[in-house]
Order: sequence, then C-alpha cells, then structure tokens
Amino acid sequence: MFSQVKFYRNLNKYRKGIQLFSLLFLIMVPVLILVDIRYIVGTLYSISFWDLDIVDPSMVIQTIVLSKEFYIPLLFAAIIPVLLALVFGRVFCSWMCPYNTLLELLELRTIKRFQRKIFKRKKSKNKNPRTLIYWIVFAAIIVFTFLIGLPVFTWISMPGIISSEIFAIVVGFGIGIDTLLFGAIFLSEVVIGKRYWCKYICPVGATLALFRTKYTLKISYDESVCDCAAYAEPCASNCPLNLTPKEAMLYPYCFNCGRCIKVCEQTGNRALSFAFVASKNK
Repeated sequence: MFSQVKFYRNLNKYRKGIQLFSLLFLIMVPVLILVDIRYIVGTLYSISFWDLDIVDPSMVIQTIVLSKEFYIPLLFAAIIPVLLALVFGRVFCSWMCPYNTLLELLELRTIKRFQRKIFKRKKSKNKNPRTLIYWIVFAAIIVFTFLIGLPVFTWISMPGIISSEIFAIVVGFGIGIDTLLFGAIFLSEVVIGKRYWCKYICPVGATLALFRTKYTLKISYDESVCDCAAYAEPCASNCPLNLTPKEAMLYPYCFNCGRCIKVCEQTGNRALSFAFVASKNK
C-alpha cells in the first residue's frame, strides 16, 4: 500500500536519484554515438529517441519569434515537456535540470557561511516576489530576442548549454565559448547564493511556467495544522529559491522540488503537501 508519509520523508532521495540519472544520461548519449549507436541523439535543446523528437518548448518560442512562422512538427515535438509541465509543474527544473543539480551539490555549510560573511546577511522573513516581476523579465527577453534577431534563448539556457558542452567534451570537440558564460553565471550563483538565474531569468523555466492550470501539481498549505513559530519556519529556510511556501505568489517561481514538504514532514506538523487541486497558494 502507498504510504504518503514514507514518500514525503524519502522525497529528496527520489529526486536526487532522478537528478543523478539525468546527469548520467547526458554523458551516455555522446558515449553511445562514439560507439556508433545512434538511437538517441541530441541535447536538452532538442533530442531524438529513435523517431520521436522532443524539443525544449523555449526553443519553440524562440523559433517562432525569430522566423515569425509556426512549424507544426516543431509544436508537436514540444508536446511531451508541455504535458509534463501541465500535470506536474516545473519539475524539470528541480528534478532533471543539470544546472540546478550542480548548484545543489554546492549547498555546503562552508559556502553558506562564506556568503553570510561576505554579504553580511541577516536572517529575515522570506517574502515571495510579485508574480508580475517574473513575467516582465520573461517578456523583456522575448522582445530583446525579436529586436536583435539572434537566438538569445539558446545563449542563456543553462540546461541546453551544459548538455551541449558535455556532448562536445565527450565526443572530442573540446570546450566552447558557452562554457565561459556558464562558468561566470554559475560562479555568481555560488558566491551570491540567491539563485537569481533560476528564479528570474531562465527562459526554460519561464516557458514551462506558462503551462500551469489550477489543476497542476502544487504545494498545498493547511494553516489549521501548522504549529511553526513566526519567522522560524523551516520550510522557508529550506527552500532553494528563498520562497515562503505558506504565502501567496508562490507560483510561478516554485518548481516543486518538495524540499519544504520533506522538512515539514520531519520537523513540522505535515501542514504542507503536494496536491492537484486549487490551494491557498496562487
């Protein structure tokens, strides 16, 4: 019988397992090509499994903006990630994206102490940013792409860049210029520790966030059973995006990693859970 308690307590283990598998998969694809097995070809920009093509929906938007045309086959190629986002939200970002995986690997106490020392941070109550900010930034990136007529989305897609560089290194093409961009952004994220890129800029996450309905998987908060003291919520402290699961405007920022639910299951009173129905958070 399915045990919800057991599932939530082991949630992070399941997620880490999928993250590890996703990284190994990105390495496996070019390795298979080296041994002339070409049933799986591509990167996280677009990938083919035999005759099944899967395209990052953000690349579809970029193609439409640059070409000013709709390509039906390209739209069909984005169906699988769109359906995944419609049902489970931006789980690609928290469960499969190699950029998020690498950042989580560096969530060490020594680094956090360094961040507090350098930026002299004081603990304060988390407050979710306004939803409008998220969409203004995304719209600005689309407009900029249209005005300069160049593939901006491709340049700033961290999962696409990482998967492409892994592919290039494994097959012997060497390190490309994209690695420098990735390195600069990654280093700034590690030093500052605010996850600004994932939270505001990444076009992949923003595109997936477009496909969210009131029935999409979300964090549900039951205020009646919450027994955490004010300003001392472990769920907010454990959020990688510095969000407060109990407050409004959690979405579209939240990518359903479930870390807040796991800590609530262990140290709280199970006030947080995943749900497919409308909840207090919007």
